[in-house]
Amino acid sequence: MKSIPSLAISSFSLTEEKLEEIGLKLTPGGTHISRTIMLKEISSLFASTDSKYTRDDYRVAIINDNLLSKKTVTTRKETFERLRSLYLLSAKFPLFKIFRYLADYDPVSLPLLAFLIAWSRDPLLRSSTAPVYLANVGSIVNKEDLKEEIIQQYQTRYSKVSIETIAKNAASSWTQSGHLVGRSKKTRQSVVASPSVLSLAFYIGHLCGLVGEYLLKSPWVQLLDLSPNQARSQATELHRQRLVDFRAIGSVIDITFPKLDRIVGWSA
Repeated sequence: MKSIPSLAISSFSLTEEKLEEIGLKLTPGGTHISRTIMLKEISSLFASTDSKYTRDDYRVAIINDNLLSKKTVTTRKETFERLRSLYLLSAKFPLFKIFRYLADYDPVSLPLLAFLIAWSRDPLLRSSTAPVYLANVGSIVNKEDLKEEIIQQYQTRYSKVSIETIAKNAASSWTQSGHLVGRSKKTRQSVVASPSVLSLAFYIGHLCGLVGEYLLKSPWVQLLDLSPNQARSQATELHRQRLVDFRAIGSVIDITFPKLDRIVGWSA
């Protein structure tokens, strides 16, 4: 049976504090109590801004300038806070800085790029992983399956109404990412990761202290429906595009990130 992608602290060499400095969110709670991964909003925001924006710049653009065309000031403020929670919106965090770079480099891949970041930032979204990830391609993933998994993980922390909302929003997010397809009936499908998406998956693992073969089986690579062997094969294309430096001699794997490290200006 496949192992379920998770952010168990024991899987990484860094402390919880260091992981949160990178940009991961490990404390309880999450945006999916009221929103999805907000793909439409983050896409519009990136299309109308550039990588030099600070968090204050994004705040002004969303709230004061109403860049995302929200009807009320209250909705604008809530939209900013939810996007900040999901995506950080600050180049002080390596996770956001590399996300913004790759989203500009390959905007077509934004759905999966955004999903990998949101999954790293939202424990509520992560709590819905098992029913989707373990589902066979072509099978139906019911909202009830998501609800049961969320209840199992959070017990009595949330009301029945909140669980219903979280499950609904999570199902929408997995659909926006491409893992599920359909409106009322959600069907599991495999996602297809572009080189930029796989490089993000590798790089998040790198920031978390993973090296070599462990990068090939990180939670973020698992979320792309790739086995370690498939990830290894596709790493050669990343090397060709100079997104990573990839070397393999027999079972010894070496993946380094000179270009992405320079962009981030920080390494784990």
